[in-house]
Amino acid sequence: MKSILLFRLGGLGDLLVALPAIHLLRRAFSKASVGLVGRKDYGELLRGSGAVDEVFSADDAAWTPLFEESDRIPKDLRARLSSYDLVLGWFQGRSRLPLLFSGSRFVSPERSRSFHYDADSELSVSRFFFDRTAEFLRALDASVAPFEACCHLSLPADEAAAGAPGFVWGSDSAAMARPLTVLHPGSGSPAKCWPLDRFLTVTKTLRTRGGHGVLVTGEAEERMEAELRAFVFPPKWRWLPRPSLMDLARRLGSGVLYLGNDSGVTHLAAARGAEVVAIFRKELEMAWAPFGRTCVISADEVAEISVERVLNALRQSLGRLRAPTAR
Repeated sequence: MKSILLFRLGGLGDLLVALPAIHLLRRAFSKASVGLVGRKDYGELLRGSGAVDEVFSADDAAWTPLFEESDRIPKDLRARLSSYDLVLGWFQGRSRLPLLFSGSRFVSPERSRSFHYDADSELSVSRFFFDRTAEFLRALDASVAPFEACCHLSLPADEAAAGAPGFVWGSDSAAMARPLTVLHPGSGSPAKCWPLDRFLTVTKTLRTRGGHGVLVTGEAEERMEAELRAFVFPPKWRWLPRPSLMDLARRLGSGVLYLGNDSGVTHLAAARGAEVVAIFRKELEMAWAPFGRTCVISADEVAEISVERVLNALRQSLGRLRAPTAR
């Protein structure tokens, strides 16, 4: 196996739930060159970790014929696809690439496979994708690693960060000791967001107990910025608006206590090894709960979840971080 092409479309969380399956392939075919078609900026995280070697933007016009209702594929694209020894894709629901994974003439069924999440499986999306990919690899007589060995997203800065006295976001936090708390109040859907004022209450409560940290927002949380500008953060807490995704990823990891909603950043924190408390709507918990060291708090509506319930989960997670066995 010399070359593999992967398709994983969608947001950051969509990509990261496929991370264990992608790592499984990388372990099974360690000498193969692996390319990923998806969201370019998210894919760069996997390239930085060594999970893939190249990232191709799904928005590139070169791939457009695959998304059209036609079987007229340009010769250069046919040749490009035919050059890969293996073409795989992971999808929720119906594939947006039916030509690629339907026994087409230019990618044979033996060299291509799509995995479609089955909500009736009672498995998380990540575990379902991993298990089906493992079955496919066993059929090829390839080696299969355990799920737990394929979950972590390592980045080049990890080794340097491990020897640092703490995770630093700005000079005002230079004297802070671990663990740092990171709060992320956003999500792609407002219905998934625990009220912002409760995240702010968490900062005050943790501060009275000696806690410190940052509240992180991205472009999707622009609606929250006026309220955050007006809020007076307690000492040793600060708001960090719109860090780069790679910078955020490097600073999340072991030694970090994280609180967030059902979001891509929450999946990122879990994949990086943070101690995660995740707030979910009950209907989405089974399929989308992050893997890793994660405590999920859920209710029919996230607004039903009390501050005290979240603080109790944070205390327990903090205890695990401080325990010698958690290091």
